[in-house]
Amino acid sequence: MFRLNVILASGIALIASVAFAGASDVYDLHGAPEPVLHLRKDAHNAGPSRTSSPLLKYGNGTVLSNVKTYAIFWGADWMSASFAGDKITGMDNFFNGFGGSSYAMTSKEYYDSSGYIASSSSYGGHVIDTSTPPSRNPQVSTIVAEACKATSNNPDPSAIYFIYTSTTAGNVNYCAWHSWGNCSNGAKVQVAYMPNIDGIAGCDPVDTTTKNSQGLAAIANVTGHELLEGITDPRGTGWVDSSGAENGDKCAWSFPSTNNGISTFVNGAQFKIQMEWSNAAYTNGTGELNRSGQKGCIY
Repeated sequence: MFRLNVILASGIALIASVAFAGASDVYDLHGAPEPVLHLRKDAHNAGPSRTSSPLLKYGNGTVLSNVKTYAIFWGADWMSASFAGDKITGMDNFFNGFGGSSYAMTSKEYYDSSGYIASSSSYGGHVIDTSTPPSRNPQVSTIVAEACKATSNNPDPSAIYFIYTSTTAGNVNYCAWHSWGNCSNGAKVQVAYMPNIDGIAGCDPVDTTTKNSQGLAAIANVTGHELLEGITDPRGTGWVDSSGAENGDKCAWSFPSTNNGISTFVNGAQFKIQMEWSNAAYTNGTGELNRSGQKGCIY
């Protein structure tokens, strides 16, 4: 047993003491990790390659119809105002404003056996874990275990837990990823790994419109990507195309052509966020182009 130091925001109960929760590593990353654009040799044409059918297809599994979100900021650096800056408050605003937004509505055409995805979403708040995060690229089991630890092995099965670490992404070729697993008691959990991407050019959406810091702009952009993928393909049996790309992958680093790429959420928060794939928009010819020249991206 050990004590987990936390700061609370809008609804996570105080965690006084928790046991380490192991997790199975039988699952791997699914979809494609959000790439560091400037490290890719084909950066001018980054994104999924053309396929015979670019449409997402349903894998007969589950989606998160009414998603809940939680944020875990992992590392003692998050207690420092100079490191945290506007990132914690900014991500609270992101998750609080996401539900009901036009951006959330990009997934409403997808479904599972229980029905179509709703644009509603609720945020359970954030905690800060001051223990030492992984120093380098973590395994899926490590990130799953962190979510299990923070929830005392009782994660919400309809939620995605976003793990923001103070570990820099400078030693890997991605900006973020999402996956899933199980706690030691078998409880299912969906996670997203969000490393520190401050100052990494290939993870920077170059937001010159809002007053968000570079660090906040960067993590908000990749959070949007992983959140919509986690909703439509939470456990690898949801919606992917014939090459395995999810809705975020197919429009990675493609931004709206209007309003400098800025999306406004229901609480007024503004972020520059890459678009998401829509089968309907592609079929009707109403979407915007992704980096492979396919007209199916919406925002």
